[in-house]
Amino acid sequence: MFSRIGPFEALVLGVAIVALYLAPSVIAFRRGHPGRLLVLTINLVLGSTLIGWAIALYLATRPAPDHGRPATM
Repeated sequence: MFSRIGPFEALVLGVAIVALYLAPSVIAFRRGHPGRLLVLTINLVLGSTLIGWAIALYLATRPAPDHGRPATM
């Protein structure tokens, strides 16, 4: 299947795979999420499993908690 892949195609494929793998961490850092280091750690340690990657993505996309804000009526 990959016997006809050239070096440029291999590079593009590798970059795409790494970008997809690190997507939860990038999302968390771009959003300024308070748990971004936790997301990065989970992504790097458990991201190779689908469950670990999904957990990191969930944590990166959930809303940040509203600690210290006064409640509105």
